[in-house]
Amino acid sequence: MSGKWLDEGENLVANVFFGNQDLYLGLYTDPTTEPVESGQITDLTEPSGNGYARIKLDKTQWSVVGSLASYAQQTFTANGGAWGNVYGYFITDTEVGESGALLIAVEQFSGAPLNVGDGDSVKVSCKVYVS
Repeated sequence: MSGKWLDEGENLVANVFFGNQDLYLGLYTDPTTEPVESGQITDLTEPSGNGYARIKLDKTQWSVVGSLASYAQQTFTANGGAWGNVYGYFITDTEVGESGALLIAVEQFSGAPLNVGDGDSVKVSCKVYVS
């Protein structure tokens, strides 16, 4: 038997997944196009230095309505130098490093790339559909 997700199942999965673990938000400078659905964290390059670090997304702060999980806007700020072109953001299950990390969601910015200079900020509002 093969089946498809129904609304109640998608809602349950979104609530269980996003409500039970801290996740991390990051930016990517490469690739220059949105990664494919089978993409992995090792396919991405992040900004390096100049104040860049992944942002913790606390499991208690997700809002889930139906199959949409949303998180309040987060801000990354380059400090001490430029990051150059940033193409999008991603969500992973690890704060640093790539060994065993999962690439959970990714989105390319509308109008990418964003050229991020010293003192510039990038604001991200996470929205993930479970479907």
